[in-house]
Amino acid sequence: MKQTDNPKNPSKAEAKEQAGEAAAQAGEAKAASLEVVKPLTAQEKQQLARLEKVIDAKLGDFFDVGNAIMEIKTKELYRETHKNFNIYCQERFGFGRSYANKLVGSAERIKLLPENVARPANEFQVRPFLKLEPEEFRDKWPEIVKTAGEGKVTSKIVKDSLGLGRKKRKRRKAQGSDQKREVNELLVSLRAALEKKEVEDALKHLAKLEKLLKGRTN
Repeated sequence: MKQTDNPKNPSKAEAKEQAGEAAAQAGEAKAASLEVVKPLTAQEKQQLARLEKVIDAKLGDFFDVGNAIMEIKTKELYRETHKNFNIYCQERFGFGRSYANKLVGSAERIKLLPENVARPANEFQVRPFLKLEPEEFRDKWPEIVKTAGEGKVTSKIVKDSLGLGRKKRKRRKAQGSDQKREVNELLVSLRAALEKKEVEDALKHLAKLEKLLKGRTN
């Protein structure tokens, strides 16, 4: 009787072939799961040590610190010891990626300034510009320095130069108008409920009015 093929009972050759394929697939999966990390060269290790020394020293010059962080991030000098830049910043320096990116963004913008223009004294003076294009900082910062004159560049001067102060005042004015309209509507509803002697409705309108007025005084 001719023996039929049975997938549950493969021949020795088939079993050997299947085992080889399984081993190959397992090897490929393992290789794919392992992230190949290129070791740092001797020069890169020296660079990393120098840059970390700048950051550790906290010399008060956020520009130098931002440049050091930017170089470490761009060249991935953290790759031998940490999985990603965020973990590196958190474990090595104690601050997160968000703060690191603010320092990097500030350093990138300051690099665009002409040499004869005074640089910002701290990172907070540059922070309002981080939501704008770097070129806007280059164009507007000299005007801000000129406006400040001999005085210190304040956050108010920066915000006014970007129109942020005016926007905030307009927003507050709009909110005040909305609240005033809502108060008037509640007073009309309250008066109507009292005229109709609908006590329950009147108490509801009164409670809303008190809540709204309390919110305005806080």
